[in-house]
Amino acid sequence: MIRTAILSLIALASVNAVSVKYSTCRSHGVHGTLTTVDVEPCPAEPCALPHGKNITLRATFTPSVDSNTFKSSVHGIILGLPVPYGVPHGSLSGPIVSGQEVTYTNTLYVSPAYPKIRLNVEWEVLDDHHRDLFCFIIPVHITS
Repeated sequence: MIRTAILSLIALASVNAVSVKYSTCRSHGVHGTLTTVDVEPCPAEPCALPHGKNITLRATFTPSVDSNTFKSSVHGIILGLPVPYGVPHGSLSGPIVSGQEVTYTNTLYVSPAYPKIRLNVEWEVLDDHHRDLFCFIIPVHITS
């Protein structure tokens, strides 16, 4: 019975997560290969980010360098200009070892103070030398 309940919860959670289509950033050398980007909840693209809710992002990538630390950097692209967006640090499923697949996870709160707008979000994760491990752009729509 417990197993059935757990499987049901997993199935329900996967309905809300979507592997989204993303564009790669124009950066000066990326030191990893991005495999997938999932956003939860995101029932359709562009992802609707409702005010007052948490959004969870998962990106699976394979780094081409080792790194002891990482840093998240997120910008909203508004009228062609990058506007910095402070995000929590995020977490990784393991160490950053060249050639070993890693999953990055970050959960952020969509503040009701954010304007209702459609925009592109540029998301980077940098290594301990401030080089991109991966960088992608996804379209989103902030809603009420």
